Amino acid sequence: MLRYLAGRVLDLVLVAWIVATVVFFLLRVIPGDPVLILAGIDAVSADSVARLRAEMGLDRPVIVQYLGWLADLLQGDMGTSLRRDVPVTTLVFGAAPATLQIAVLAAVIGIGTSIPLGVAAARAQGRARDGAITAAALLGISTPHFVIALLFIYIFALGLGLLPTSGYVPLTEAPIEGLAHLVLPALTLGLVMAGILVRMMRRSMIDELGEDYVRTARAKGASERRALYGHALRNALIPFVTIAGIEVGILLSGAVIIETVFAIPGLGRLMIETINQRDYTVVQGAVLLSAVFYVLVNFTVDLLYTALDPRVRVAGRRA
Repeated sequence: MLRYLAGRVLDLVLVAWIVATVVFFLLRVIPGDPVLILAGIDAVSADSVARLRAEMGLDRPVIVQYLGWLADLLQGDMGTSLRRDVPVTTLVFGAAPATLQIAVLAAVIGIGTSIPLGVAAARAQGRARDGAITAAALLGISTPHFVIALLFIYIFALGLGLLPTSGYVPLTEAPIEGLAHLVLPALTLGLVMAGILVRMMRRSMIDELGEDYVRTARAKGASERRALYGHALRNALIPFVTIAGIEVGILLSGAVIIETVFAIPGLGRLMIETINQRDYTVVQGAVLLSAVFYVLVNFTVDLLYTALDPRVRVAGRRA
């Protein structure tokens, strides 16, 4: 088991390194010179541009820049923002809490609603309740994030006046006010996520309810509740957990749009701003942190597998 977990940790580190490396080199081939954007094309001489490029370390060969950045990264230093002259760690870790809070709350909403709704739809297969839940899930999948966000702003903020339309307040400073600012963006992401997961849960439960072990449990006198939640649900959660892990990781990409709509100073909005400014070091740090978040989600999924499926634990011991 320990070997299995150690192997998974090494895989996650490898994935994070590959993502960071790919982003590092891709940023250097996209159009736009950060030195010219920072200095202004018509405002400085060629000598000033060369001097500024040397100060930023952008005059060195790309491979030398990469090795230097990697060496600093291993010491916990992500570099300094080319445009703001602020440590990248300050900017990235300052923006990350807002994004992570939205993602966690959205995941709770998405997973917490999809399991009971998926089970309810599977139990009522072919009936009106199944059709209504499936239609609602399909609507959630088909509707873009920004449309749902604007609809929620119109209803809950402008119409009912219950929630703020934009902004962010740290939960550590004012928990109630901070939560109020997170509800609409998290609800937007969570409902779209739930649309996908409800369909997955429904399909998985239908498959499990048709298995022989469920019919055997019923034949032996097990109650419907016991057969459903004690036997079928546990096995139905195995493929569900896989898709849920992927969707939680994808929440970060959805957060880019949502943070823009709700004016939240999170990681996604920071990436959009720094990409437009060609602020390489900040983009690299933000993408790396996003990749770490994604691989940690996948690692959590692996741990859940070991709890849900004993065969994974057995394989881990034999490895």
